Amino acid sequence: MRLEGKVAVVTGGASGIGRAMGVAFAAEGARVVVADRDEAKGSSVAEEIRGLFVHVDVTSSKSSDAMAEQVFGKFGRIDILANNVGVRVVKPFLEHTDADWDVMISTNLTGPFLCSRAVVPFMQRAGSGRIINTASIASFVGRPDRVAYVAAKAGLLGMTRAMAIDLGRMGITVNALAPGSINSPMNAEHAADEEHDWGKETPVGRWGRAEDVANAAVFLALDESSYITGAEIKVDGGWVSTKARAGELGD
Repeated sequence: MRLEGKVAVVTGGASGIGRAMGVAFAAEGARVVVADRDEAKGSSVAEEIRGLFVHVDVTSSKSSDAMAEQVFGKFGRIDILANNVGVRVVKPFLEHTDADWDVMISTNLTGPFLCSRAVVPFMQRAGSGRIINTASIASFVGRPDRVAYVAAKAGLLGMTRAMAIDLGRMGITVNALAPGSINSPMNAEHAADEEHDWGKETPVGRWGRAEDVANAAVFLALDESSYITGAEIKVDGGWVSTKARAGELGD
């Protein structure tokens, strides 16, 4: 129970990687807040892990601030924020619309900023905190038909590093996880495609599980990781490193 007494907020906690993070945090003794727009799924996850569901639209500063206030009002503390909510548009560059771009940036980049800004004052009061941003292998490499998604996730890495500098003196660490081919709802179609099996491209020869990312999140939430900040951990089965050695990045 390495997180006993801690309060963890997981945005996008209703499904996929976010749900796995909530389950993992709860298993380590944390009180978990499932923050999501999907009340039905979010409430179900919260009930499963004996946590709390809070509705939030991460693209809204008003909603993000209200979420943080509600959590602090309930528990009197916020120790961990996992900025996990994310969406992806896959279509050729010239088919990307203004709306596609705006949704990718507002959800995947602005959302983590707004939620962090809402939560940090409460962490600052306590003199400690852990912020964990869910980035992507797309933060490091160009991926086809994902220009807005890649731009947002690359920006999230830059924001992580800048936040680490600004918040370090407050006792708050800020790090990023970069999942690769994870068998989550976002990748369900690809995971079922045996002909183009992304999982087989990794050195470990399989798709990642949401739990693989969640386990890394637990590590970054622990007191033992207090000297790690501004860093990114690739949870990709070695895909980026292997592609880099082979000179295949960008394919």
